[in-house]
Parts: sequence; C-alpha cells; structure tokens
Amino acid sequence: MKEFIRCFATLALAFSLNAATLSPILAQTSVTDSRGEEVTVDSTLQRVITLGYPEFDTLRALGLEDLVVAAPVYSTPDYIGSYNDDVIDTANLHEPNLEVLAGANSDLIIATGRSSSLIPELEHIAPVFQFSTDNANYWESFVAINTELAKLFDKEEEATAIIEEIDQEAQAVRDINSTLDEQTLVLLLNEGEMAVYGADSRFGLIYQVLGFQPIEDFVIEGQRHGQSVSFEGILDLNPDRIFVIDRTQAIGSDNSANTDLVENALVKETKAYQNDQIHFLSSQLWYVSGSGLESTHLQIQEIANLMQP
Repeated sequence: MKEFIRCFATLALAFSLNAATLSPILAQTSVTDSRGEEVTVDSTLQRVITLGYPEFDTLRALGLEDLVVAAPVYSTPDYIGSYNDDVIDTANLHEPNLEVLAGANSDLIIATGRSSSLIPELEHIAPVFQFSTDNANYWESFVAINTELAKLFDKEEEATAIIEEIDQEAQAVRDINSTLDEQTLVLLLNEGEMAVYGADSRFGLIYQVLGFQPIEDFVIEGQRHGQSVSFEGILDLNPDRIFVIDRTQAIGSDNSANTDLVENALVKETKAYQNDQIHFLSSQLWYVSGSGLESTHLQIQEIANLMQP
C-alpha cells in the first residue's frame, strides 16, 4: 500500500509539472492611472473600451484603434471622424450604458473624469484605467497619463517620441509669447451665458504650456466650471486677446444665443476686438476632448496658426 501511495504521488507531481508547462501563467503589466491607483492587466490586451475621446485619440496615435470594441459613437468630434463599423456605442459620456459595457467582453475600460463616479461599478466589468489631467499641473500630468497608458500596450517609446514632438510645437508658441507683453482671456459661451477660465483650469494648456499671460491681478474663482462674467466685466478686464470656446456648439445644441458676442458694443471697446484678436477655437476639440496625443497636437497647431503674422 505504501508503495502504491508513493507511485501515485510521483505521478500526480509529474502531471502537475506537465500541466504547468502546457499552461504558463500569463504575464501582467501594472501602471498608475490619474487617480494614483495601480492598474494591473494581462499583457496581451485585445478588447478595450474607451468612455471618452482623448484616450481614443491617444490609442489611435499609437496605432491601436483596432483594439477598441466600444466607445461613445454618437456626436464624435470632427477630428475623430467615425469609428469602425463594429464598435459598440457606449452612449452618454457621463453615464455610459453599463449593460452594453458588460456585454462587450473587454480586457480594459478607459474612463475619463466625466465617468469617474462610475468606476466602482465599472471595476466589476473589467480593470479600469482613469485618463485625465491635473488642471494645476497640466503638462506633467499630460505626459504621465499618456505614458502610463502607452505602457499597457508596450508603446511607451512611441508615446515618448510623440510627446517630444508636441513639446517642440508648444515651445514654438512659447517663444512667440515670450516676446509679447499681452494678456489673454479664455471665454466659454454656454446658452447665452459667459464664463472665464484661468491658468489652473481645464484650459490650463493655453497658459501653462503655451505661455499666454493671464489677466494681471485677476483671480478667477470656480476653476472647474469657470467664473461667470458680463459684457461689462469683459471690458473691465480689457484683455489683449480672447480665446472663445462655444460649449453650446460643442454639444450640438442651438447656439444662436451666443452669436452676438463679437458685435456687443462693450466688447468692441476692448483691445482684443480693436486689434482683431478675438479667436473662436474649435469647440468640440477644446470642450469635449483634449489631453490625448492627437487632440493636444491639434490644439497647439490651431493656436500656432492663429499666432502667425
């Protein structure tokens, strides 16, 4: 009996070793997302869900768009165009359809700040990587989040090369601004209302990275949603340059209430108007996207073109 037990144990060990040889443990990759959370995934990601546009354009810049199986298909920004025909629509940017996500059989979900409140629920479906930037440290967080995302796909070298190109483009704009003594205001239009944004806002790229000077001695409250302003307030600030972003247009609503900005009598008295320095930026690119490798390049390119003499 003892001999039988010894032989059985030997066979069981051999079978176990052979099974381990036939079924090796999958390699894994761990990175840190914008929450500061460690995200671990199998190193052979095949099916990815993107819940916003910046992370999709980063994947596309890295040649990985074919891995995307679900995304917010409706009302995509013009610069993205259309997704592949078999990409499933995740619906609303703030409240994606959880049933759709669960049925997509994904290896990874990439969430933005807009969908961050749903992350605990999303983590029941697949590992979640949050993709967003820190308004107070725009460039550093932009580099970090795009590099960490690229690491998940073994594309860190490619991402670094693209980031270096973007930095060179930004430096060209900074060089121009270093020769100017002008103050800039970022203005958001929304259903006939106006709000201004400062250096530590969602549009920090303009000030922190491209070197535009904010309005001197003017502290803007409510950096997340901007600070409401009137036409009188714009004249009081009297900026040399105004960048305008039309939120109403960006989300596909009726923006007729926003059309009289430039023709307002008080705005016409500003230095920006008199020097032809009121510029309407691409609303979808700046409001619903940005911070991806492709969208950031396009944002800088748009402003660089406006700075040409």
